[in-house]
Amino acid sequence: MTNTKLMNMCMIVDEQNDRVIVQDKVNSDWGGITFPGGKVENGESIIESTIREVKEETGLEVANLKFSGLIDWYNDVTHERWFIFLFKTNTYFGQMINETHEGKVFWTEIDELSSMNLASGMKDYLRLFSDNNLNEAFAIWNDHLWGEFKFI
Repeated sequence: MTNTKLMNMCMIVDEQNDRVIVQDKVNSDWGGITFPGGKVENGESIIESTIREVKEETGLEVANLKFSGLIDWYNDVTHERWFIFLFKTNTYFGQMINETHEGKVFWTEIDELSSMNLASGMKDYLRLFSDNNLNEAFAIWNDHLWGEFKFI
């Protein structure tokens, strides 16, 4: 049996100022700049989990989530499979927090992202967020080797 993990990530966009909310996850196994997100809990829908994770990690409420793609990892040794559902929104409200136990939370200009210390794989994730013609990034990994993404 394949051990499956469901996760989510949300790009929160301030279109007027061409900026997005990021986290600098320094206190995490997956360190670097990323968008808010996390694990889907049992009994929780993908959308509900994304809204919850954004609230926990930024303090903001989000709505009108638009599907931006799927990251699909498969480990050919352990037979684990990870699905990361990507969403984008420009609908948010509330008071943003500056930091969580995972790291700092802040706005940054979209054009600055590529020059930042991005979390592993985040540069590839950005392709799905920005290219409406792509739907999925699939890769195989094992304990010693991370494969290249195949974009579909």
